[in-house]
Amino acid sequence: MNKSQTLKLARVLLDEAVTCALRNDIDDAKHLSKLSVMHEFKHEYDQVIAGDAEVFTMLLKNQYSKNFKEKFISRVLLDCLADDEQFIKTFKEKFIHLHLDFEGY
Repeated sequence: MNKSQTLKLARVLLDEAVTCALRNDIDDAKHLSKLSVMHEFKHEYDQVIAGDAEVFTMLLKNQYSKNFKEKFISRVLLDCLADDEQFIKTFKEKFIHLHLDFEGY
């Protein structure tokens, strides 16, 4: 799939997620939202999996953004990373320290 097709798919998935949310089908809405974000921001996700601390720090910072889109995308990507076994095994200690540094502990 090229970039244009990927963006169209991500938007359609997000539209379906909104439709599901309006019907109170929250589980499907969450799942479709994750799929949408993962299609559109796969590159950033892969960068964090590869160990890019700068992108991970950006995600941590953006989860508190006043911009709803940034906040939503960051939180979904962090949720996906939390579910990724490879990420947990490989980078758990490294990213816990980055998170603690970000939070000021």
